[in-house]
Amino acid sequence: MTARSIDKRTDNILIGAGEVYLDIHEGGAATGERYLGDAVGAELEVATEETTVFSGSGPVARELTRIARSVTRTVRLTLHDISLENLALFTVGEVKRLDAADHVSGEAAVLRPGRWYQLGGADRPAGVLRLAAPADKAAAIAAVTVATTAQAPVTATQAIAAGQFGNAASETEQKGQYVVDYARARIFWLPPDHALYEAKAGVEAGTALAVDYTPDDAPRDQVQGAFRQLIGAFRYIEDAAEGQGRNIYAPRCSIQPAGGLTLLDGRSSEQQIRLAVSMLEPGGGQPALYIDGQAA
Repeated sequence: MTARSIDKRTDNILIGAGEVYLDIHEGGAATGERYLGDAVGAELEVATEETTVFSGSGPVARELTRIARSVTRTVRLTLHDISLENLALFTVGEVKRLDAADHVSGEAAVLRPGRWYQLGGADRPAGVLRLAAPADKAAAIAAVTVATTAQAPVTATQAIAAGQFGNAASETEQKGQYVVDYARARIFWLPPDHALYEAKAGVEAGTALAVDYTPDDAPRDQVQGAFRQLIGAFRYIEDAAEGQGRNIYAPRCSIQPAGGLTLLDGRSSEQQIRLAVSMLEPGGGQPALYIDGQAA
């Protein structure tokens, strides 16, 4: 007679699926759980270490006992949602709010033929996102003005997008010393051998410049790299595809990046953020891990 026929056991064959949450603590206090978005993977790893005690007498040491000395529990997460908040977790950074960008006068730059320059300056080291789109060629020339520090003007070509202001040669091929990419707020310093380059006395490689422009940046959030210990609570709410699932909760964890974030791989797969959530003792004699049932 088999065990199955005796105890009438029903096996719980489980195909896991669910939601993952983190509650990042501030000053040791909870701030509320944030759903991390679609997660392609969540794996609970448990490892123990032990000390083996051998006998000290006799020609061959004999194993006397084994004493457990440590246990570690880690959840490894793989996230699909490349949100700023998740990127801040991965980069051990913070999400900061930026105000709308104002008109900029006299931003320092250096003429380096054949190189790109990102507008933004010291106030926006990562750069402004874009410039106000000019309505015509005349507005385009006036939208970004560049002068040497001696106030000699440096002439510009029209917008970098071919044909933006018409098809005639006089409308699209004005010569100068730089072109402007308004959609990305970038300047390209034309090299002397470029078809649109026009020489100007006293303006050459290394010339110090002052740039005036008007950004078209609304208020936005930005991740800024920092170094801080991320402590928080972890929760997994199972929504099993098959079987009776279990919820998991860890009240105090250390959150760290795990692995790399592939930015570019030939379009073969989506970007994924990987995190390691290591469970810590919460104190007060409380358990470090809870695996709970679900309401029927």
